[in-house]
Amino acid sequence: MSESSGQADFESIWSEIKLLLDWNQGFGFYLVFGDDHRVSRRLQQRIEDATRLRSHLLQRVRPEAAEAAVEVVLKAAFPEGEDRRFHDWRAPLWIDLTTGPGEPAWEAARQQTLAALNRSRSALEKDCPRPLFLQLPEAMAPAVVTWAPDLWSIRQFVAVLPHDDRIYVPTEAIDVEGFREGAVEISQKAECFREDGALLTALETAREAVDRFRVLRARVGDTPQALRDLSVSLERLGDVERDAGNLAAATAAYRETLELDRRQRMMQGDTPQVLRDLSISLQKLGDVECEAGNVPVATEAYRESLRLSRQLRVSLGDTPQVLRALAIDLHKLGDVEREAGHFHAAMAFYRESLELTRRLRARLGDTPQALRDLSISLDMFGDVEREAGNFPAAAAAYRESLELRRQLRASLGDTPQTLRDLSVSLDRLGDVEREVGNLPAAVAAYRESLEFSRQLRAIMGDTPPVLRDVSVSLNKLGKVEREAGNFQAAAAASRESLKLSRQLWASLGDMPQVLRYLSISLDTLGDFEGEVGNLPAATAAYRESVEIRRQLRASLGDIPQALRDLSVSLNRLGLVDRKAGNFPAAMEAYRESLELSRQLRVSLGDTPQTLRDLSISLKALSDLEAETGNLAAAEAARLERQELLTQLERVSTEPPPAPEIGQSP
Repeated sequence: MSESSGQADFESIWSEIKLLLDWNQGFGFYLVFGDDHRVSRRLQQRIEDATRLRSHLLQRVRPEAAEAAVEVVLKAAFPEGEDRRFHDWRAPLWIDLTTGPGEPAWEAARQQTLAALNRSRSALEKDCPRPLFLQLPEAMAPAVVTWAPDLWSIRQFVAVLPHDDRIYVPTEAIDVEGFREGAVEISQKAECFREDGALLTALETAREAVDRFRVLRARVGDTPQALRDLSVSLERLGDVERDAGNLAAATAAYRETLELDRRQRMMQGDTPQVLRDLSISLQKLGDVECEAGNVPVATEAYRESLRLSRQLRVSLGDTPQVLRALAIDLHKLGDVEREAGHFHAAMAFYRESLELTRRLRARLGDTPQALRDLSISLDMFGDVEREAGNFPAAAAAYRESLELRRQLRASLGDTPQTLRDLSVSLDRLGDVEREVGNLPAAVAAYRESLEFSRQLRAIMGDTPPVLRDVSVSLNKLGKVEREAGNFQAAAAASRESLKLSRQLWASLGDMPQVLRYLSISLDTLGDFEGEVGNLPAATAAYRESVEIRRQLRASLGDIPQALRDLSVSLNRLGLVDRKAGNFPAAMEAYRESLELSRQLRVSLGDTPQTLRDLSISLKALSDLEAETGNLAAAEAARLERQELLTQLERVSTEPPPAPEIGQSP
């Protein structure tokens, strides 16, 4: 147990709390006294940042009514029913009881809540296996030991928060020019921290920059410079929040950026700078909305950005900057149309984007930027051709992209960017060769991709992006070696991929993307073990993957990727349980997978992907129902699947889904 002395320095308080969170697993009781909500919010943000990177989001509880305080707090500490089912038991809980300081009703509510928690001391230690922070008004500090002696006896840390005079200085006391220079320097530092992968430091620094630019705006008013400074700092904060997996916070930052850019447009009119800034803000918002599964909102943002880019083209002409911005907008719209299953619309956007990047190359020559932009456009064009089942056209696009990247390597040498781009292009070519059954060509492409990834590792060392790239290359190679019957090579690649994923996890902790890579590696190893008949090992790999994906769902919420990943892993687990004769476990896995596929269809609509996924889940369940003698249930699932396949043929040019890993043929 530790206690802070009086108005201790904020950083000292945070350092000790962070150590305790790192050292201790399970329940811990932290008392926080403080009346400055700016400081308590900063502490909450530090805790959330530290635990979010392990994919545990801080849960905040602040009762709105005094008479309901006891019930609200106990329900948060001891959830039941559906609340319990989707509860993240390792996420810290912050209970704020500072409402209405000095008000009799709230003073009584605080005492009653403390008494209720005091009576629940044993239950807290036994049934609440996570850090619990209780914030109270500073004036209550001397009385807590009297009102809640049992609770006091299990305290792990007591902090009396200082008041914040670090940033919130009187605006009239600011030296505007010097204050702005300091804020710009802090914002640039945040960007450097982000590029270095130091996300916690980048988040704290980016937030400080935003706070400083807000103060500057309050001092000088809504001048064009003040609005643009705040907009840029918020955009950078959104970038870091997005990298850290906090999509809600990133969305809030990008939305505020967009509001500021719209205000600039109202004040200054349609100047090129204003239109460019507004277009970029719309792209950023579209990106994060798309990642969160809000595809219609993302589409509208991209469409508005495209309109602005076309407007800039009319006013400025076909300058390289205008053409490149327009190509990016078209590329992003192609992505969302493709995601929605509108392949003809996606193809139109990708074609126009490709034409623009070819025009840029013709105008600028074989500059590195022109070649790389063209190769990216070719990759996107190849992706949509591949998804539409037009494999020869996809392969042609990928091969042209690959040749451009070989050309870039010849002119620039073995830079990290050229090596990684080559590896990615070879992976894409390997994917399409694998899909058409040309396994020797796929193996050759994946092996060369792996060579470039290993070369990149030799140059840069075991940085997280490099470890991820090598792991992905090994994962792809392991899959195709297994399909080609090269089981020894498949085992070696799959196990090395998993080893690197675990190394990445040990280095970065439970970051969402790190956990997702780990679960993919586990699924690939499970596929191999199942193929060679080692069902216990396959089951162990799939079960660990399912648990990771449950953890991701708990931390990220029901975003489409989290739901689909969990559904796929459950199908895999169901298949291996079925092979092992564990029909009840297989049935449970298949039914949960089907429920998730239905949920995805409700949220995303009848896209080819949702229809395919649902039909695969129904096929797996139908087969198992038939195998266990439930013929009526099997027939119902079969008929529903047949209707989906008919609908899929109408909404997509793709062929009906073939059985995949996790489904029986």
